[in-house]
Amino acid sequence: MKDIVKSQAADEYKVINGKKVRLTRRRRRSNVMTYSALAVAVFTAIGLVACLCFLFDLKEVKVTGVTLYTNDQILAVGGVESGANLIRTNTSVIEKRLTDTLPYIKSAAVDKDYPNSLNITIVEEVKCAEIEKDGRYYVIAESGKILEAANPEHNAKLPLVKGFSLKDPETNKKIVSEDDHKAKVLLNLLDSIRNSGFEKITAIDITERTDILLDYDGRIQIKLGSSIDLDYKLASLKAVIDQKLSDTYEGTLKYNGANSGISAIPKGALNRPVTTPAQTTTTPAAQDGQTEQPVTDENGQPVETQPETPAEQPLIDEVKPETQPAEQPAEQPAGQPAGEEYTGWQQEEPQPAEQPAAQEYNGWQQ
Repeated sequence: MKDIVKSQAADEYKVINGKKVRLTRRRRRSNVMTYSALAVAVFTAIGLVACLCFLFDLKEVKVTGVTLYTNDQILAVGGVESGANLIRTNTSVIEKRLTDTLPYIKSAAVDKDYPNSLNITIVEEVKCAEIEKDGRYYVIAESGKILEAANPEHNAKLPLVKGFSLKDPETNKKIVSEDDHKAKVLLNLLDSIRNSGFEKITAIDITERTDILLDYDGRIQIKLGSSIDLDYKLASLKAVIDQKLSDTYEGTLKYNGANSGISAIPKGALNRPVTTPAQTTTTPAAQDGQTEQPVTDENGQPVETQPETPAEQPLIDEVKPETQPAEQPAEQPAGQPAGEEYTGWQQEEPQPAEQPAAQEYNGWQQ
């Protein structure tokens, strides 16, 4: 019996640094702390489960910025389901699904709105041109993405790009050209057209990258030259069309350079027939008062010669955009004395002196 008592006493005391320490209370306190920690962990787990299962269920989805797709299409492609847990919803995955699947979506932003809502903001692509390949038409966006592939007919509301060889075209992919530089040139040109507010462009010809041609409203051909300083060139040409030309003008506008201005050639001016008398030479007999003889070739046949084209005349007013390009081309128009600064833009209509001009220019000088 004594051994049992001693054993119990030994269990209650412990010698530490030569002193007996009672352990019963400390053990009880340790057990209380352990049980408390377990209780906290259990309640935390229960709360987390409740949050995941009940408190943050998705009840409302707001979609904004979309006009080309329905809300149901957005939700289906994004994999958004009513009742899904908002905490476990991966917004990055939804965004990637939308941009990778729907070509007209330029960007998508998905944000959580606790406790039960999801906001989806869409930015759509804008159609800006069409490219023809093998009799089929491919709609492209300003970003260079192919929005529609292999359409059987051309959309007359979009400018048709010529001289661009599409390579392996595929919907929702960037355009690639057989000429690596043309894709960059075309995208820069489309961006400049948008920035300048140039509308009514019906065709774009980049067959030669140094001789870009635009067709405006089906009545004016615009010769841009190279792809350098496109913003400045288009701003200058737009100012001329808006301020100098009538709404019925037909012909060609040629950009000559920042210092040389813009030339206008009315439609049919270069092909207009010109009647000129045969040139004559003065023979010794003519010097004595006899009749002059016409110029003849070695067989005695009369030779007709063309008169020189009259020098181009600048307009009275000068039209220039507010900013100048970084580098000024050193081009000099025909008929302009070397070393003299050209301050206007020119009218290129070759007409002989005896033929009256058939075009009215509303304040221009011919």
